[in-house]
Amino acid sequence: MSLFPRGGPHHYRAFGLAIASDMALPELVPAPAGPADLTIRVVHTGREFPAPEAPGTFRFGDTQCFLLYPQIGAFRIAAPRLIEVEPRPGIDPALVAFPLLGPVLALLLQARGSFLLHGSALAGAGGASFAFLGDKGAGKSTTAAAFLRAGYALLTDDIIAIEGLERSAGTISPAFPQVKLTEAASAALAGADLDARPGVPLVRDKQRFLVGSGFAEASHAPGHFFLLTRGPELALRPLEPKERMKAFLRFSYGTRFGAAAITPAIAARHARQCAALAHTAQAAILTVPHDLGALGEVVDFVAGHLGT
Repeated sequence: MSLFPRGGPHHYRAFGLAIASDMALPELVPAPAGPADLTIRVVHTGREFPAPEAPGTFRFGDTQCFLLYPQIGAFRIAAPRLIEVEPRPGIDPALVAFPLLGPVLALLLQARGSFLLHGSALAGAGGASFAFLGDKGAGKSTTAAAFLRAGYALLTDDIIAIEGLERSAGTISPAFPQVKLTEAASAALAGADLDARPGVPLVRDKQRFLVGSGFAEASHAPGHFFLLTRGPELALRPLEPKERMKAFLRFSYGTRFGAAAITPAIAARHARQCAALAHTAQAAILTVPHDLGALGEVVDFVAGHLGT
């Protein structure tokens, strides 16, 4: 598979953006050709890559960032409308998509003014969404996939990008129809409309699955956020506004990069957006059992709380 397709760029839509990409990105939803909000350009600078085992290099700014993953390639957010990608020679294109559609795209969305949370969101009733937040391994994607199996539609997995929080209640646009699950979780969710994608070297803890019919087509307002934790039985504790703001700060996607990624201008905007979301959205701590066999009970429990 070539990183340099013949016949012009590929056109996609994700996070409300029209994307023109030199790279084929099968994870994304195809779109008609037209003016692009974001261009993904493959470049060759003649860069000499460090040894694959060398540490990465990361530089952050308000609108420009640089991320070097020695095993994969270099990524530069040159402007809020442009990402430049320089793959390591001989690298599998599918591996390049992991950072590109994860941290790199997240930083691009942050540069464009979106408020980012690390979690999974689904389309709820009445144009509102509900989402699952939590630490690594909390079961965000697994819980979202259980709702897919129950007939709900996915908005996004991993990156929740909320736009317009400083002007309104905000919106969450559909990202792309993919979830990443552990082997145990995928086995427990047999029957969900999910198609396993080929495995990728270097990424072994989770497998990628394309979502079939259960992908949302329209944007939704932020509604309910559930902070996942583990315990002996199902329980729900609503959070007060001050607690909600702390939770949204804690599970912000941008904080995963450390303090260097939060410039003073971004930090000020980030605080305003957190406060706005805490004022308009609901949040609760959701305690779920460790047993994956209880996922059906979790769906019924949350659906009952949502009134769906």
